[in-house]
Amino acid sequence: MTIFGYARTTINDNDLDSQVKSLTEYGCGPVFLDTFEQKYHEENHADLDTVIAQMQPGDALVVSDLHRLGRSTRQLTELTSLFKNRNLHLVSLTESIDTRSQMGDIYFNLMEGLAQMECALIKERTLVGLNKARQKGKIGGRPKIDGKTVKKIRQLYYDKKETIQFISSKCGVSVGTCYKYINLAPEELEKITN
Repeated sequence: MTIFGYARTTINDNDLDSQVKSLTEYGCGPVFLDTFEQKYHEENHADLDTVIAQMQPGDALVVSDLHRLGRSTRQLTELTSLFKNRNLHLVSLTESIDTRSQMGDIYFNLMEGLAQMECALIKERTLVGLNKARQKGKIGGRPKIDGKTVKKIRQLYYDKKETIQFISSKCGVSVGTCYKYINLAPEELEKITN
């Protein structure tokens, strides 16, 4: 089992020395630094994805604080799920979290519950926002394109005189939308243009 150390600077704290010291004292083998400062050796510089990619089942990643690991609660819960699925361990020195201990399962379950709660809250806020918009008469989604515009797109395209970018600009739609209507099946085209 390898014990990886990971230190990262934040916007308001660019000191890596204290993190490196605590990680080294803990007994981390390689200590990786995630910073934009040039004073650290390139061989030690690695982002979190690079570090995790090197880890094997049973290895542990040690951070001085949880906020060094994730930039948001969502990212932290996703990382926790990744660790659990790959049988990796997480140690956070400040929060006294060590998933190698009996408390590890409790931590993983707690983070999984937080991830589910966060997902449910996002869904709920989205639905509330959509309902408020509908009450104000606003309807979400892409605006509908009338049959005349569809015919115009197809005619300009099949005349082979204009570029797709010109057709897109002329009709006020995206290039992808142009292709969507150009490649419509005949029965679908009939529904739109009639």
